[in-house]
Amino acid sequence: MLWVALLAIVVFALASWLEASEYLLALSRPLEFAQIDEFPLMLLVLSTGLAWFARRRWLEARQELHARIAGERELEASREQLRQLTRQGLALQESERRALARELHDELGQYLNAIKIDAVAIRATAPGHREPTQQAAASIISLADHAYAAVRNIVGRLRPVALDELGLSVALEHLRATWQQRLPKLEIELRVAMLDTLEPVLDEPTALMLYRVTQEALNNVVRHSGAQRVTICIRQIDGAIELVIADDGCGFDAFSKNAGLGLLGMRERAEAAGGKMTIVSAVGKGCTLIVRLPCPAGVETGVRP
Repeated sequence: MLWVALLAIVVFALASWLEASEYLLALSRPLEFAQIDEFPLMLLVLSTGLAWFARRRWLEARQELHARIAGERELEASREQLRQLTRQGLALQESERRALARELHDELGQYLNAIKIDAVAIRATAPGHREPTQQAAASIISLADHAYAAVRNIVGRLRPVALDELGLSVALEHLRATWQQRLPKLEIELRVAMLDTLEPVLDEPTALMLYRVTQEALNNVVRHSGAQRVTICIRQIDGAIELVIADDGCGFDAFSKNAGLGLLGMRERAEAAGGKMTIVSAVGKGCTLIVRLPCPAGVETGVRP
């Protein structure tokens, strides 16, 4: 506003020095019939009206801006509440999975072991070692072994034992080895060397999120992509932790609104941990999934492979 006042003073001084008003009056006197000399009054009224209209629009714009800011704050508060609810839901889900895995392992596993022990005893003490009895006992032993293996597999999917006892890097390596054994034609590369220094400061929800996202991503690769190679990489870059899972499969339209529940669940897990998930894919060009979240406190920032 200062420059406007200075400009007005300069114009006034210049007009006074040139006697602009008298000059304009003399110039417009022959045109008195057209009332040219009334233009200044008209322009004054017009400028006053425009100034009033501009002030009203400015006030309306300020009110709209304040309303938008308030709306954005309410939206951010709603998003934060949604993230908290998602975190609580995921924590409850993992707690139920842990309890169910413990019950399966402790109760059903023990019963299966007892059935196997009894079948072994029957086979050993059958009168005269009769062949039908021994065959039945051997069948029970075999079925008990298969059932126990199935229970162990379910327990491992419900709650990865390696994650609780040995850490994220070992759990991911076990997950990779499991899929590699099932699908020897699928090349799975895992690069998580930096976890040796990062893992001690990772909290349990973050480590579990990284494991679950990797687990679901591998499921999607096996079920839908038809890939020949998958690369899993966890790295620290620009003060953040990045999980990158890339495959050379058939890909899909990343902008499609028909995203599966698996992708939605992974995105919710990433956002609940304070991170963000990005998918880069196109039909026939493979898929790259990137989860990025802030480094926990106490971690030296920088770029590490």
